Amino acid sequence: MRETINRYFTCFSTCLSTGSGLADLMVFLIGLCIGSFGGMVAARLPAGEPFGGRSHCPSCRQTLGPRELMPVLSYVVQKGRCKHCGEKISPAYITVELSTAIAFLVLYKRFGLGLVGVLHMIVALHLCILAGTDIMYGLLPNRILLSASGFALILRLAQVWPIQGWASLIDGFWGACFGFGSLFAVALMKPGAMGGGDVKMAGAIGLYLGFPKILSGLALGFTMSAAYSIPLLLLGRLKATDTIPLGVFLAFGTIWAVAA
Repeated sequence: MRETINRYFTCFSTCLSTGSGLADLMVFLIGLCIGSFGGMVAARLPAGEPFGGRSHCPSCRQTLGPRELMPVLSYVVQKGRCKHCGEKISPAYITVELSTAIAFLVLYKRFGLGLVGVLHMIVALHLCILAGTDIMYGLLPNRILLSASGFALILRLAQVWPIQGWASLIDGFWGACFGFGSLFAVALMKPGAMGGGDVKMAGAIGLYLGFPKILSGLALGFTMSAAYSIPLLLLGRLKATDTIPLGVFLAFGTIWAVAA
């Protein structure tokens, strides 16, 4: 069964590879469209809204037309505001769209469009959605974390035979333990410094990256968060007691670690 699925993905990848530039563009555009869906999930899931129905402005509830739903372009043309009520559109939408498109392109170049490559893209989509929910609501929903962990486990199972043997599952197990345990220890030592969602997300990305790659993912995530917060602290635009969307940096650090 696995060989059959891989054969279909390989065939599709071969068709795309006839023109490298065209293939890259197609993957990027597909990533933008899927990222647009991811932005909708990030906006509706924490709010308890159904995924069905027409897209609408979260402020005035006005139904949006096709011209207002074009990934990235609509946000730029409308200068980040709803054309009906003038309220600001959350930058989370364009963040999810662009990050998903870039992640898809980079992972396609790294892994191709075989089964393993597509599974990497699916996990990356989950991470981009988590970045969006963290920007919008300061939340990392359990449903997205569980789904991301499930696909990370499927990815590891896909690598069990014949590539890496059971070592892939063992790496994932230790990566999850280290990611969850390290941030949980920080949360215990300094209450309030780390949210429960961040701790669970570290476990999920540990399962995805495995050990010792989780070290690189966490290091990149915390380095990016420091690069964001330290200048704002120096400029007085951020207080030491303020919270930052750590999930955003953990997500991007993880994708960076995989792509590199």
